[in-house]
Amino acid sequence: MQSNSLTLAARYVFPVEGPPIEEGGVTILDGRIAWIGPLGARRPDYDLGNVAIVPGFVNAHTHLELSALKPRRAASAGPENEVEWLRRVVEQRRTGTERAARGAVTRNLTASVAAGTTALADITTAGLSWRQVAQAPVRGIVFAELIGLHRARGLQTTHEAWTWLARINPQAETGKVRAGLSPHAPYSTAGWLYHKAVSGRLPLSTHLAEMPEELELLERREGPLRGFLEELGAWDEEWEPIGASPADYVRKGELRQADWLIAHGTYFDPSEFWQFRPEAAPSGQRVAIAFCPRTHARFGHAPHPYRALLERGVIVCLGTDSLASSPTLSVLDEARFLYRHDPSLGGALLLTMATLFGAWALRIEATAGSLRVGKAADLAVVALPDRDEPDPHVLLFASDRPVVATVFQGELVSGSWKTATGA
Repeated sequence: MQSNSLTLAARYVFPVEGPPIEEGGVTILDGRIAWIGPLGARRPDYDLGNVAIVPGFVNAHTHLELSALKPRRAASAGPENEVEWLRRVVEQRRTGTERAARGAVTRNLTASVAAGTTALADITTAGLSWRQVAQAPVRGIVFAELIGLHRARGLQTTHEAWTWLARINPQAETGKVRAGLSPHAPYSTAGWLYHKAVSGRLPLSTHLAEMPEELELLERREGPLRGFLEELGAWDEEWEPIGASPADYVRKGELRQADWLIAHGTYFDPSEFWQFRPEAAPSGQRVAIAFCPRTHARFGHAPHPYRALLERGVIVCLGTDSLASSPTLSVLDEARFLYRHDPSLGGALLLTMATLFGAWALRIEATAGSLRVGKAADLAVVALPDRDEPDPHVLLFASDRPVVATVFQGELVSGSWKTATGA
């Protein structure tokens, strides 16, 4: 951690909780932000030039242990079938080794940090990624996956998850990374596993309202997902869903008592949106939806209701899913993809979704997610194009210029000041 004061200057500084600062600066002292504002007569230690300093990006949904799965046909041939893709993911997991999965975690963490990510929510098998994430220059949550419609499979994944939790002592104050649980999805996870997860009093994550086939299974116990589960030997004839709606899995009975980070959330009924507002949660519990734009596009889903959710006060943040479904693990790439498809969303809101909203979902907003005096100096430095725009956010999102440096708790952890200045 930095012990001396360091002042950085940039063409723009984006605090997120305030307007962009042209010719701005950030002073770092002992790993925290000590000052932010127009540079004026201050002499910076590094003038980074034509770059933006933004809060480190927050990846609110990822699977670091998965490796790339290229689409089986060109994008011009139409979207990929998600159930067929799930078959390929299961095959990757079944034929892979723990060593290969750990190797993927290492590679993907390195790539994430290089892309400006300083916080993330990773879903992993029995806490496999915990040690690597805990040692990396990131903060966030590692969720151990719970899965199984058959009771034997559910008991196995529960035992593995609780063994991991006992080993790492998740109640200890790590100050950086916390442990959580992730009942995978309604179509793969029995209802009792969702209730068991809540009993652990940990942050929770789940895939919900992900695909129309999920709705068909919940409503009628039929469809392609049932056929897929029967092929795997994972279907349970005695299975009964918690409810006919995906929302029931986080808002019914005691399930309302936990923090929930929902992955995808495309097919919720609009009449249910109000249930995800912070005001609707009891005792300060939090619910947020992690939208993964490029994964969503890969499978040709119906338009995601992120705008309607935001308008109703729901927290929507950004995730990358995994390299199995997205070309990179860059939150900035996700935001730029979304901006190209919906520039009317507004750059200020889009940057908030990529930073502060994700921090809120992970309960780290007092420490990260925006640039404010007293917060941790978690920063991403992004090169900007050589042009002017009335709204500086356009320079960030209507561009392909890269992240050139990442700072975590005041330390340069990727890139260099030399590359940031273009020297």
